[in-house]
Amino acid sequence: MSIEEFVVDVAGEYILNEVTGSNKVGAVAGGVGALCAIGALGLTGPIAIPVAIAGGVLAGAKGESSVKNAARSIGSIVESVASGVGSVVGHATKGITGGFLGFIDIFKNDEDFFKRGVERLENEQYTEAFEDFSKVIEINPQYSEAYFLRGCIYSEAGESQEAIKDFSQAIEINPEWDEAYFLRGCVRSDIHDYPGAIADYAQTIIINPEHFEAYYNRGHLLAAHNNYTDAICDYTQCITLKPNEIEIYERRGRIYIENKEYKSALADYTQIIKLDKRKFDAYFIRGSILIDLKNYKEAIKDFTYIIENNYNLAEAYLYRANAYLANDNYHQAIADFTQVINIRPDDVSCLLSRAGVRTILKDYTGAIADYTLVIQNQSESVDAYFQRGNTRFIQRDLKGAIKDYNKVIQIDHNYAFAYVKRGFIRKKQGKNKEAIEDFKLAITIFYKKSMLSEVRTLQEEIRNLENAIKNTPWWKTRIF
Repeated sequence: MSIEEFVVDVAGEYILNEVTGSNKVGAVAGGVGALCAIGALGLTGPIAIPVAIAGGVLAGAKGESSVKNAARSIGSIVESVASGVGSVVGHATKGITGGFLGFIDIFKNDEDFFKRGVERLENEQYTEAFEDFSKVIEINPQYSEAYFLRGCIYSEAGESQEAIKDFSQAIEINPEWDEAYFLRGCVRSDIHDYPGAIADYAQTIIINPEHFEAYYNRGHLLAAHNNYTDAICDYTQCITLKPNEIEIYERRGRIYIENKEYKSALADYTQIIKLDKRKFDAYFIRGSILIDLKNYKEAIKDFTYIIENNYNLAEAYLYRANAYLANDNYHQAIADFTQVINIRPDDVSCLLSRAGVRTILKDYTGAIADYTLVIQNQSESVDAYFQRGNTRFIQRDLKGAIKDYNKVIQIDHNYAFAYVKRGFIRKKQGKNKEAIEDFKLAITIFYKKSMLSEVRTLQEEIRNLENAIKNTPWWKTRIF
């Protein structure tokens, strides 16, 4: 490769990289990789299930309210108590003891205390319910449901170790109680005992293979610990049990993205959109996936839909601009970059992108104006100076180009391509010795970066220049 071809290649590739964010091995900017920058991705940690009893009486402070009625077994106990003989407390208050009920304990057996404990639990009288369940255990140490409900109260109060003890006792009495394993797993997750939590969720699933929440929680823990293969299996099982749960498709889709399994991710986000056509963030992510899959036309449709619904406008215009650009629709790309700049006037990366596209369209004046705006916002932007220098070079403004390359080198003395470009201009000006100096400096930097092809190209050019100097007649080197 000649120095002329090398310089043109440097300028052209740099413009494309700046505009599209791509390189010889990378994907076009605006794909899913770029989503990390705006926080659209990222796997969250496990979500603890709330202690949900009787329709959420005991919603746990540490959990999420998205999973209801975790304690299904005990929920049925509460329900049967409520629909049974009637309210023990209610009947008692109608008797002679009326106002003295708080001072006279008329209960004699474990069932009486348990029923009253459940009623108090339903009325959010947690302290009193705790006392009743403790009394049940005192009377009958084999009463597993009392341990279970007291464990729930301990969990609500943040007494994790005591909660684990009670759930463990309930399990010892009733080893087939899936909810006891499940809630013990939730508490263990809260205190960061993740192996213990995973073991409990696994046991829950063995006892009850249709326990949605156990797959759900275990999937979160596995994903948080980068065990994506098993997490995907758990989320897939969740989908089998509840095929309309949007959040599961989102979480599985994110793992597919993390694994660069874009076609599988595309299927999940397409399903999310089928379930909720107003899920604009799903359109956004699907559009980004489509960019990485080089399906730019469909990506443009997704971002257009977002824009039409006034959702996240700046990012939608930016990503659509990148899709237009990748599809060689330069004028549409400029229009979208301009929309972003109107919303975010100080968006330096967008100004650089628009300038790059203007250069492709040979609108050099517009490109220089954009690079100048970047420099006004960031006076140390080496990329803006370098690109403006390239554009000035194209316009044959060699003095202005050298001025920009000098500034690049002043800011970053390891910017090899600035030396190459400046050296090439000096060669054109007949300043061969100065050109050789620039090429040697560039070689030193390229060599450190193992860019051996560039090193060889410049070494050959230096030999040519040295021969040219050697063969130049003496009278052409004199100034008269």
